[in-house]
Amino acid sequence: MGIERTDWGREAALLRPAKLTLAVFKEASAPDVERPWVPDRLLPLYGGGGLESLNPSQRLRYNHAYARQLVAEFIWVERLMIVAPLERLYRTRRLDQDQTAVLRSFISDEHHHIESFSRLEDLATSADQPAAKSLYQPPPAVRGMVAMAARFPVALSFWADAIGAFEQYALEIGKSCHQDESVDPLFREVFVTHARDEARHCRLDTLIGSWLQGEAGALWNAVNGRLLPLFLGAYRSVHWGLEGPLRELAQTHPETSEMVPALLAEARALRRSPPVSARSE
Repeated sequence: MGIERTDWGREAALLRPAKLTLAVFKEASAPDVERPWVPDRLLPLYGGGGLESLNPSQRLRYNHAYARQLVAEFIWVERLMIVAPLERLYRTRRLDQDQTAVLRSFISDEHHHIESFSRLEDLATSADQPAAKSLYQPPPAVRGMVAMAARFPVALSFWADAIGAFEQYALEIGKSCHQDESVDPLFREVFVTHARDEARHCRLDTLIGSWLQGEAGALWNAVNGRLLPLFLGAYRSVHWGLEGPLRELAQTHPETSEMVPALLAEARALRRSPPVSARSE
């Protein structure tokens, strides 16, 4: 699959500075602990009876815990799934002027995002006094595949398609936050502003992925065709990523401890088959 120099030149001409930077926090207030930090429709328990069974205080704690996990997920993905392979490409490949400009801009954007989400994570932790600092713990299979892709970003180019899927997810989160005025203003601004950057990055994902396929050759492209669904399946598995916010809920509201196994089972069932309302909103 060939990539014309004009493709890189067109993207280089369209480059813009990142919108999500620490400037967002210059006059921002701390997150409001009396408001949700993400729309309820993003919660794993959304659409089931378990969420409705929680009282307002419990529900808000669960919302905040999931929001903090989401922020930690963005930091992890952007640092290890995006910046790490991009920086290796930048250091090791012979790039023309346009390719250099595009990769350098992409890397710079992601560093701004990591800084911004890290600041939001610190502010949220200070405001909410959580029981656990980090709730995001990818399993070894996911961490291993990400590490190998960062080391061999041309041969294992499945990462480019994977980050394209992740950035589409970021767009959905930004859209949900934009539509829900009940969400804390700082969280809302960060996720919406991030989505505006990611809309540009989706084009770059396609460009970089096509370039890497041309560089890798047919054999490695066939390997990546098998690796991509394996990675996405492991990443989206119901067997991890759902327990942390529920553990946080149980630690801060001990009266919910006996509910956690049933809530976890429901969250897994909802992730396998989300309610129609969640899919259509």
